[in-house]
This record gives sequence, structure tokens and C-alpha cells, in this order.
Amino acid sequence: MPDTSVMIRCAACLVLNRVPQAKLSSKPVCGMCKTVLEFPRQPLWAKRESYDFTVVNWPETLLIVFTAPMCVYCKIVDPVITELARERAGRLKVMKVDTESDELLSQRFKVKKTPTFIVYKNGVELIRVDGAPKEKNDLVTWIDNLIGFTSY
Repeated sequence: MPDTSVMIRCAACLVLNRVPQAKLSSKPVCGMCKTVLEFPRQPLWAKRESYDFTVVNWPETLLIVFTAPMCVYCKIVDPVITELARERAGRLKVMKVDTESDELLSQRFKVKKTPTFIVYKNGVELIRVDGAPKEKNDLVTWIDNLIGFTSY
């Protein structure tokens, strides 16, 4: 039987907690400090000040999407990204970076095209894709494969 548990880091004490995926909807608590474990169910906007901390402390798959307000492709993939964040909550955290309002992060990661996708797992960059996928379903398949990826 495959392991269907998710690792969630407690925001209060920073302890990693293994939570069965079936229990994610019942507000799981930290085994150490008993604080309710929070995990995003929708994309969050990344902040320059907390970017590195977020990448290092998210133990599961983290998708960073660099977007621009006037980018047509960004608008096309946005509903897919929102759906991924909601349906894979706990296993996938999605963060967006607005390339126009946060130019320093855009420069740091040398973003030339939008959308640009960077995927991290356990704080390690797995892959980067510049530009939108040809089909929206390609993005879902790609992310699902990376969520299940265990060796790097």
C-alpha cells in the first residue's frame, strides 16, 4: 500500500509532522505543540523578504509561478494553478511572483518570459520551465509527476 501521508511543518515550533492525506480536511494538529497545522489551499503571493524561508521550510512540493498582469498566457494558466493548489493542498504549495511589482526576485531568477515555473521539493530546486505549456493538461500532468518524484 503506498504511503499517502503528507509532511507539514508546524508554523509555531517548526517540527515536521506526518499527516495522513485523509485527515487533512479535519484540521490536524502538531504532535509537539498541538497547534493547528496550516497549509495553503490557494496560491499565495510570494514576498521577497520571506521567499528563501518559505522555500527551505516547505517539506513537500513547492511551485513558484512568475507572472505578469498583462501576460495572456498567465491568465490562461491561472485557473489551472488555482485548481492545483486547491486539489493538492498539503502536497503542493503554490506561490506567485508578480514580475512587475517584484523586480528584484525577477532579476535574481533571471525571468525573461512569463509564466516561468520553478518547482522545489524539500528546499531543492527540481526543475524550471520558462513559458507556458502547450496544453493546460500538460501542466497538471507535469506537477503530478513532480509531486510523486522521490529521488533527486
